[in-house]
Parts: sequence; C-alpha cells; structure tokens
Amino acid sequence: MNYHDPVDPILKQFLKSRAQDLVIPNTVENAVGYALSSLSDQNMKKRSFLKRWRWAAAAVAFLFVLGAVSILTVPTFAEVFRSLFAKDNPDIGLMRAQELGLVINPHIKVKDKGYTLVINEAVADPTRVTIALQLFDENGRHDRHKLAIGEANKITIKDNKGNLVGSMYDMGYTSDFYYMVDFFSDPLKTDKITIEGSIGSLGQRSETLIKGNWDFSFDIDMKKANKQNKIEELEGSYTTPHGMTVTLKRLTRMVQGVRFELEAELDDAAMARSPGDLWKKQMLSFHFETTDGQEIHSVNPRKKNYRDSLMTSDHRVIGNGKMHWSYTFKYLPEDKPYRFVLDAYSVAEMDGNKISFRPSKLTKPKTFKIMNDRLELVRASLEKSQVNKGAYETVISFYGKMDNEIMHEEWRAFDSAGKQYDVSAVGGSSFENTLTDHWREGYISMGDRRAKQPYEFRIMKLDPIPEELTLVREVVDKRYKDPNWSVLLGK
Repeated sequence: MNYHDPVDPILKQFLKSRAQDLVIPNTVENAVGYALSSLSDQNMKKRSFLKRWRWAAAAVAFLFVLGAVSILTVPTFAEVFRSLFAKDNPDIGLMRAQELGLVINPHIKVKDKGYTLVINEAVADPTRVTIALQLFDENGRHDRHKLAIGEANKITIKDNKGNLVGSMYDMGYTSDFYYMVDFFSDPLKTDKITIEGSIGSLGQRSETLIKGNWDFSFDIDMKKANKQNKIEELEGSYTTPHGMTVTLKRLTRMVQGVRFELEAELDDAAMARSPGDLWKKQMLSFHFETTDGQEIHSVNPRKKNYRDSLMTSDHRVIGNGKMHWSYTFKYLPEDKPYRFVLDAYSVAEMDGNKISFRPSKLTKPKTFKIMNDRLELVRASLEKSQVNKGAYETVISFYGKMDNEIMHEEWRAFDSAGKQYDVSAVGGSSFENTLTDHWREGYISMGDRRAKQPYEFRIMKLDPIPEELTLVREVVDKRYKDPNWSVLLGK
C-alpha cells in the first residue's frame, strides 16, 4: 500500500509562505521550486524514524538557507538603527516608532522587465513617513542607482479623503535600500494615509531607460500613532535690545518627532528699518542644552561641528510685524529639564552703504569695510552674460568676510553717468573662525581663497566696463547676536 505523509503539504505551504516575500536569484528560485515539489510528490511504502529525522533535518536546513537569503536581501530599519546608535545624535524618533510597534510590513512586491520592487517596512506618524524600498535585478542583487525619483517616478501620500498631502524623496544615507521619506511642517491630521507609487521607468539620464510598470499602493493606519501625540503649552517671552519680541508657545510631542512653536514680533522702530516686505525675511538662531551646558541640538548657529536634529521648519505671517515659527526635531528631552537659548537672529533691513572705485585700478586687491562686513575686490572683467545669450556684462571678483548674513542682501550698480544696473552675486561661501563651544562667533567667508575662486558681482547689461563704478548695498541681511535670554523647559 502506498503511503503519503500528511505533513508534506503542510511543510510545503509553510516553506512557500517563508519564500514568497523574498527576492532571490532565478537559479535559487528554480531550486526552491524543485525542492518544494519533490517534498510533496514522494510516495513511500515505509518510513523509519531515522528517515523521518533526516528528512526533517533537511527541511530545517532548507529553512536556514531561506533565512540567510532573507537576511542578505531584505532591508530592515534595524540596520539603520544600529548605525544611528553610533552617531552623536541618533534618530530617536525612528527608534521609538519601532518600540511602539508602528513599523509595518505592507508586503509590496512588484515584478516587471526582470526587476522586482520590494517594500517590507514602512512607518508613519503626523511628523513624517518613512519607507525602505529595494529594487532587485534578475540575479537578486539590490540596485541602489537604478531608480530615480522625479517627474517620471513619484511616490505620493494622500489622506483619508484622497487629498495629496506629501511627496516622498530618497534621503540617501544607506546603500542597503532607498530611504524614502517625507516630512510635514504641519502635523498630519488624518486617521489613515495611502502611499501610492507610480514607477514607470528605471535608469539614469545617461543610460537607456527601461520602461515598465512597478506601481504600488498601500494604506497605513494612523490611529495608534495619533494617540501618542502630547501637547505642552510653554511660557516665556523676551524683547531683544533691537526690538524683536520672542514668545514661546507650545511643544507637540509625536512618535517620530517634536514640534516646537514660537512667535516673533518686531516693534515700530524695527519695522521702520525693514519697510515693505523686508521684515518678513528673517532667520532665528537658537539651541537647546542640558542644565549642565551640554548641547542637545542647534538651529542656524555659527558653531563648529554643531548637533543637528532639525527635520523641517516653517513660518508664516500672523499679523503686521508678527511671525509664527515652527520647527520639528527628531526629539527633545522628555523626562528631564533642559534649556532653550536664543543665540541670534537676522532681519533684512535698508542699508545704503556705497563702494566706489575705478575698475582699471584693480591691478591689486582693494578692501572696503561696510558696517561689520569686509569686501576685498580683486579684479574687474568683461565676460559673457549668464542670463542674456550673446551679451556681455561686467564682473567684479571679490572675497568677503561677512559678519551679517548674506541670504537677503540686495546690491545695485551705478556707472560714471549715474545709470543704474541690476547686480547678482554668484559664488560659494563657508563659515570661518567658528568655535566648538560658541554659537555666535565666526563669519561667512565669500569665495574660496585656497582654490582661488572668488565670489562675483555680475552686473547685467553693463558693457563696456565703465571708468568709475559704484556698488550700493541697498538691503543688508542684518544679524543681531546680542540677545541674552534662555528659558528652562521640561521642569
């Protein structure tokens, strides 16, 4: 009488379930299929205990092989966690999501044209959405450079009403998978989000694109994450010597981050220095530290090797001269006190300082000081316009040592006859003379002296070079570094 072991189909189904989410080379996949089919098709008249044991041991070994393939090919946030623990400022929010069981497996596996797109891990809360995406070739190797996110390929986020609330991008950071993220400056308010991938081509611009269909969609339930939100109202207000009042508002603690909110308001005198919309061009510099002075993380400092935990920031006008600021950090201490320290701030203001010189005399550098900023003009030249094809423009090359910020500066040029011209400033900059234990010191170096690459004032439509030239800084991005205020939080 033929005997068929009833455990065969059970093991076959189990082994298939173990293999279905894996991406393995075609040769291994064929071997797996053969092994699974041979297990269930055996008809034996008699099985000894020893044979059963050997057969079971083979199945265990087979599972071990599958497990090894799984470890080698399927991405895990755990790898990122381990690398983050080695850093000075780990991603505590992502770790917390893992501890709370918010990392889900959406079981996404899409195959086309020999490539397989896999997503086995995703996590979301009102702060951000993160997914680990891999792309395997026909040999089971992860291809880290084949997928380009942009116009052709998009991964979008929709709320429970179908409204588009975000678009994901590749954060890079790891070679193990595409680290897809999106950060929300305003926390999401929805019980469910839908992640939709529209992937229609693979390859970079320099190579032939592979057309196909790797689209996917899955939902993430936000209810559990939303229940973790905690709001802390803050107290504390301070008026700087130059007329900005800063008022702390609230903290919103979420699973993957902490949103810190404050307001800044300029008085009448400060507004007079920044007419029109200039006052809206602001920047705040501050940091958090422990009660014994150890840095937690900083925002817009001039500190050397500062700790950065900022995920996103946003600001909006809430009144005349009044701005609402929000910053979302990966974490802030929850069980012990810490300090908020206001280091500096900048506001675009009217200036009017002038630099007059004869371009033909720039055979050697000429230095000008305006306010606390220093400009060293090194040469004048006539070059092809970067804006107007076929035209030429005057270029003044210089190096700068700037105490003020440079983001919102505005310059204008005047020739010998008093005719004015638009000016654009082009070049690279870096911080110099910064300290590891000070948040305010240092200056912005415009141009690279070591590489002999100065910054440039490009004066559009000024051709030929005039006999005399005047540069006027009409708007200065004025930096104030004299606030003296800190607030103890988390008491």
